[in-house]
Amino acid sequence: MRASLRWKILLLAVLTPLVLGLAVLVTVNRNVRRHVDSSSIHESLEHSVSVFESMLTTRSRALAGGARVVVQDPRFFSLLMLDGAQRDSRFKATVRGMASDFSHITETDLFEVFDRQGRLLASVGRDATSLASRTPLVNEALARRPAEGVLVENGAQFQAAATPVFADGRLVGVLLLGARVDEALANQLKSQMLCEVTFVTGTDVTGTTLRTPREIAALKAKVEGLRRLSVTDLAALGVLRVDAGPTVYLTMVRRIPGSDPAQSQLYVMQRSFDPETSFLHVMQSDMLRLALLALVAALVTGWWFSDQILRPLHALVRGARAMERGDYTQPLEVLHRDEIGYLVERFVAMRQREHAYVDNLEHVTRLKSDFISVASYELRTPISGLASFRDLFADGTFGPVSPRQAEALDAMRQFITRLVCVADDATLVAQVQGERLKLDIAACDVEPMARLAVAVASAQGTGRATVPVHCEGLDEPLEVDEKALSQAITHLVRTALHFAPEAGEVAVRVDADGEQLRIEVGNLGSGIPEARLDALLRRGEATAAPAPEAVNASYDFKAAGLGLGVAIARSVAQAHGGELSAVRAEIGGSAFVLELPAQPAEAGRAAA
Repeated sequence: MRASLRWKILLLAVLTPLVLGLAVLVTVNRNVRRHVDSSSIHESLEHSVSVFESMLTTRSRALAGGARVVVQDPRFFSLLMLDGAQRDSRFKATVRGMASDFSHITETDLFEVFDRQGRLLASVGRDATSLASRTPLVNEALARRPAEGVLVENGAQFQAAATPVFADGRLVGVLLLGARVDEALANQLKSQMLCEVTFVTGTDVTGTTLRTPREIAALKAKVEGLRRLSVTDLAALGVLRVDAGPTVYLTMVRRIPGSDPAQSQLYVMQRSFDPETSFLHVMQSDMLRLALLALVAALVTGWWFSDQILRPLHALVRGARAMERGDYTQPLEVLHRDEIGYLVERFVAMRQREHAYVDNLEHVTRLKSDFISVASYELRTPISGLASFRDLFADGTFGPVSPRQAEALDAMRQFITRLVCVADDATLVAQVQGERLKLDIAACDVEPMARLAVAVASAQGTGRATVPVHCEGLDEPLEVDEKALSQAITHLVRTALHFAPEAGEVAVRVDADGEQLRIEVGNLGSGIPEARLDALLRRGEATAAPAPEAVNASYDFKAAGLGLGVAIARSVAQAHGGELSAVRAEIGGSAFVLELPAQPAEAGRAAA
């Protein structure tokens, strides 16, 4: 109980700070994580995306502007005015040389010239386009509309501008300028925006600043996942996380402005999440240490608090246990002048009064026991004399005995026998009340002992049927005091027979389950009167003799009328650590129930 109370106090002392600490830990962790997730990294990535798209727009305008300047130069458009019949190998060489001169001025990766039918006349840049990739832009320019877009050629991306060439208001050709979107551009962007940049065509990486194959593979897996999901609005995805082994990247994926959505031309901006992750881990570890420190402090405080409460309570418990043993001198110290200290003071005062009262009761009990012992002893001498004289008369020593005299002598024998039993029981009661009954515990076959005790009790009656005995679970000997238990059963059976009418039934049931022995003595007739039963159990003796009409005269013998048998049975039960009770059935009848702990003899010897 004490440990349970201590743990309850500790739980109450620790629960509140523990709940508060966990709530603070969860709240701070959630807020820090939310801050990290929406920190300047996100803002930086969004800013980098805006800057890059603005750069691409400016770059596209620069290409378109350069193309417009070139196509307005008379040296350029005058050559394209020649008819097809006038064009030969020297013409193409002249066009190629002119285009090369202008290409050095524009410094573009693509510089291609087409006639009015869209046929390639010259390609003088570092790279060249194929018919399939350039056709959409060239056709748009042949329709007299400048066109801008992204071309894909041999796994490379080009930002291109196609400009129609006019002479005298007539369309005479098309100029296509383009610049690579590759690793060089990615490195330039990284140096300016301090983030990792990757360009993707379909599932191929055309340029990246990522350093390890693992990082590139993780990014490609993320992009492939987006393709499988058929995500159309990449901006709605916001910031993604890409786990590349030891490094976690916050990632934004966007389409390259001006690209064909069907070709999946993407650019990717990434920033390492490690600094914020480190900050989050530091905050979490610090909060965890603070929580553990708070928990330890709460445990120490709760332990001290419980000790302040339980120490005087333990002293009170020890004092109460000492009182049970008859020791009223167990020291009790009042450590504090609080409510518990006041309780200890009142307990000490109560113990002193109880000690005086118990001493007085013990003195009176000793006087009663001494009186009963002396009276029982003094009764034996006249009883012995009466028995001797009765035997002399019955033997004819003092003369012939008539039949009526023989009946009187037989009645005298019964009364003398009853007096002897009363004297014996009085002596036993005096021993029980004067000092605790001492038991002789040994292995006992309970079933034959119980049957013999019932037979002894029922044999003293006249005209009675044999009392039935039902035994169960008594296959092994039990550790009990055979003599004391036999006396208890005999007295209970006598008491039940005493209150049973002429045709009444008394039955005995003995059960054992290995831990407890239960003996039930039932009066199956009208039962013991309720007032009488309460008196027998409450005081162990009757307050007055039963009414003549309630008692069978032929069974008004020994301790049954006085109630001493119940007192003796109760003392035997208590000496064994058990108890005696009585129950009344709703349909009539009553029963004494004797319950006491009893273990098999083999188990008892093993425990010893």
